Amino acid sequence: MKSRPYPLQQHPRFAAALSALGVATRSVALPQGASLQVVQRCGVRFASRGPVFDLDTSVEQRIAALRQARLHLLNAEMPDPALRQAGFRQTHSAASVAEMPLDRDILARLYPKWRATWRRAGDLTLTTAPFCARAHGWLLQAEHAQQRSARYRALPHALIAAFAATGRDAAVVYTATQADTPVAAMLFLRHAPIVTYHLGWTSDAGRQCGAHHKILIAAARDHAAKGYCRLDLGLVDTHNSPGLARFKIGTGAVVRPLGGTWIKLPWL
Repeated sequence: MKSRPYPLQQHPRFAAALSALGVATRSVALPQGASLQVVQRCGVRFASRGPVFDLDTSVEQRIAALRQARLHLLNAEMPDPALRQAGFRQTHSAASVAEMPLDRDILARLYPKWRATWRRAGDLTLTTAPFCARAHGWLLQAEHAQQRSARYRALPHALIAAFAATGRDAAVVYTATQADTPVAAMLFLRHAPIVTYHLGWTSDAGRQCGAHHKILIAAARDHAAKGYCRLDLGLVDTHNSPGLARFKIGTGAVVRPLGGTWIKLPWL
């Protein structure tokens, strides 16, 4: 059987990071696919971006596995008719994610305007380093201020340090500097064979010179050379974050719908 790669939320590293923060997690072995990482709070069992089934798993096998997992709530990784047949009912429509294939065509897939910005990126120096809470505290502070200004919420920063502790170079920061001053940075979480973009910050100067364009292509090329197959850019929200959505889509990433949010009806 050919298995699908784990999304971040279903990787054992992510479960270990949550456990380190005191979140109750458990791993449910599924014979038809990867182990399902389940979070339990107040008696509610929840899984995000799962289950991850083998490519040749039948509908009947997926139904059996979903029942075996004994979930109450699920953010599904992909649309699946087995969910309804296993007793789930959909409560929220599916969001979409942008996924960059990491192969020899990274540059060829760039949209023309995106590629032009990347090519004319200013005189920037890029540095790469494993995440360090002390060394990269400035980035977390800047990103937190960005959250308040743009009125969005993200996963707690404590999760980054917990994830970084799960393995050498599990979390990596790319920083762009201009005249020895940071103008942009992006943080990536590694869960081979996938790497996930987690957070980023840019100054006005970094935005004007296309610093994030330069960082992202450098990160994509680096991880492709290390054998990673995909860069997960996260959710694409054209309504609430149209600028960020255009940035992600402009990379030529595959925009893929997830499976929506489902609740298990106890009598089914």
